[in-house]
Amino acid sequence: MVRSFVALLILLVAAAPLWAQEEPAGVAAEAEKTLARIAQRPEKAWDYALTLRRVAGGEEGAKVVAVFERGLDHENPWVQLVCARLVCAKGNAETAYETLGKLLASKDAAIVESAAMLLSDYASDDEELVAKLRAAWKESAKLSPGARVELSEALYLCTGDKLALDALKEFLLSSDHDLKARAALALADLGDSATASGRLAQLSKEPGQLGRLARISKGIFEIRGQIEEVKSGVKTRKEPMIAVEIRALRAHYVDDKFDYKNETLPLTTENLVDQCCRAMTAYVDDFSDFLTPPEIKKLQEDQQGRYYGIGAFVGKNIDEEFIRITQPMYNGPAYKAGMRSGDMLVAVNDSAGKRVDLKGAEVDDAVNLIKGPLNSTVTVFVRRRGIDKEMVFEVKRQEIEVDTALEEMLPGGVGYLRLTRFGGNSGLDVKRALANLSRQGMKTLVLDLRDNPGGQLTAVLEIADLFLKPGTLISTAGGVFGTWKGRQRYEVEELKDDEKGEPRYYDVPMIVMINENSASGSEMLSGALKDNNRATVVGQPSYGKGIGQSFFGIRGSNRMLKCTVFSYYLPSGITIDRVAGVGGVTPHLSVEADYLEPWEVYARDKLLKSDALEQYLDTWYRGETRERLMKLAVFDSRDAGQWPEFDKFHGALGTTLSKEDVRRELRFRLRARVADDRGAEFTQNFQEDKQLLSGLTELFKKAGGDIKSVSEYAAVLGK
Repeated sequence: MVRSFVALLILLVAAAPLWAQEEPAGVAAEAEKTLARIAQRPEKAWDYALTLRRVAGGEEGAKVVAVFERGLDHENPWVQLVCARLVCAKGNAETAYETLGKLLASKDAAIVESAAMLLSDYASDDEELVAKLRAAWKESAKLSPGARVELSEALYLCTGDKLALDALKEFLLSSDHDLKARAALALADLGDSATASGRLAQLSKEPGQLGRLARISKGIFEIRGQIEEVKSGVKTRKEPMIAVEIRALRAHYVDDKFDYKNETLPLTTENLVDQCCRAMTAYVDDFSDFLTPPEIKKLQEDQQGRYYGIGAFVGKNIDEEFIRITQPMYNGPAYKAGMRSGDMLVAVNDSAGKRVDLKGAEVDDAVNLIKGPLNSTVTVFVRRRGIDKEMVFEVKRQEIEVDTALEEMLPGGVGYLRLTRFGGNSGLDVKRALANLSRQGMKTLVLDLRDNPGGQLTAVLEIADLFLKPGTLISTAGGVFGTWKGRQRYEVEELKDDEKGEPRYYDVPMIVMINENSASGSEMLSGALKDNNRATVVGQPSYGKGIGQSFFGIRGSNRMLKCTVFSYYLPSGITIDRVAGVGGVTPHLSVEADYLEPWEVYARDKLLKSDALEQYLDTWYRGETRERLMKLAVFDSRDAGQWPEFDKFHGALGTTLSKEDVRRELRFRLRARVADDRGAEFTQNFQEDKQLLSGLTELFKKAGGDIKSVSEYAAVLGK
């Protein structure tokens, strides 16, 4: 068998580092709240729209898009408009046509202008919508200049109607300065430089926003003209086109800086070249990328599973002012210094010892401030629930190693192994975890790859070797250029002399858990185990990324190109790359995760913000009942009656949530406290995990047993 160990070869879906992930819980509910804010502050509508578009790409994306679709019927036209914009952006423009038609008939010129602008972007040919657009255009004489121009441009783009184009040209002769200026910019946008150039030349000399836009349009015309001259052979290009464009941008752009990934960068040639390179890779596919030195460092930390910092997972909900610790790493310096789950990061001292306020800060920005050189000290200011005074921690930065394989013995001799990603140390992590489970009497195994985004190919192959016998095909892969030309086979290698004493797990009955966020490397591994009849796959169809990338240094710079170089195929010969909604690894046993109804999301959010759960724990998680609650955190049979005075507590809440719902949320909060107190996280939560319980039931059948013969499982199945 041939294995090509290309440096830093990965199969990776882009994801934030584990210590800086934003929490997805309640995103759909937060989207509904944001829409409500738009109704109150319509002048901020497009700012809110940008925020909403970002959250619609997360793991609750489908739920968030459903919120947008419901918002099309909102009573407030600005909410309708934003929802139409977001629905169109997600590829469902037809869903928004009826709403856009109504907005075109609005008496508010600003609404009409924005709706027409949206139609210009998507150039709809829907007959009913076009008819409403034409009607609005014919009745637009009394509207604002912006609305008149946008309606004309939209009608021309949607239908090609020359009357609409003629109207724009006639506007150039108007005595209304605003109408003339906007018409010139619209014609420029449509590429009619001959008609618009004179007015643009005058407008570009004027101050204000319209003047700045005219100067930008002039620069674009110049670039287009040079390109056409080169194409026609009239002029030989003497310098690279990108250099010409950068010079034009720096000469005419409205500002001397721009924003990229929540960071403001100066409008320098170096930064613009970086953006050009990013744009090239972005248009090739969703997984190729161009990396600058800070991005390279961040990726290496994630892949290696090591970095210098204080050791804490952090997150931030949409409505939170401060970033908070979702869980400290229990072998890290933050935990040893006294920092705990739920601590809000108020401020941090920078490298010069100056306090930097973290209110409203982005997660990545805070993480970058907290990380630093090995053995250096960082001062972190924390606000903790129940303590009025701000807490100060002096934490020495250490090398933080993130364990990618988390194991635990479940009742009935079931070994549970959750693999979070395929990093450089994942092969060793898995071997150690399996050895530990074996020492505890493991009879069967659950390999949980849910939410595993992938990682290094070498790690995938190393882990596959532990479960598949020598000579077994894991995958085939190939491309069209360089070392990837043709097709390569990845098979389990024969054991080397120095490996023959290491344990293998060829015959342990096992299941593999996957979901829609299991991607790339986790799909290769789960697909190989499925196709070779080695394991039963349980959960939901996986992400569908059947391609892999490699890294290449850019000569003459300290940048790197991440480029898609191969496609891979399962042992059965199929690709799992998702096209038109089809792809991914299909589980043997399909089990949907539990989702809350919209009213439950609202009621849960209200309960959590009330602080009632924490007050209950403050009362009972101490003294004689503390040990009792610690046991309930591990297992409570889903029986609310085991909790002290629970019926009284539930009755006093006045919530629409059931006792079972409240018990579950209370136990989640309790587990965070217990994990902090015992200095070890909970790796799984089988009693509340519908997918895992279904998988365990299948695993017992596979091993020839009955899951209900184990009291812990019998107590929660069917509840």
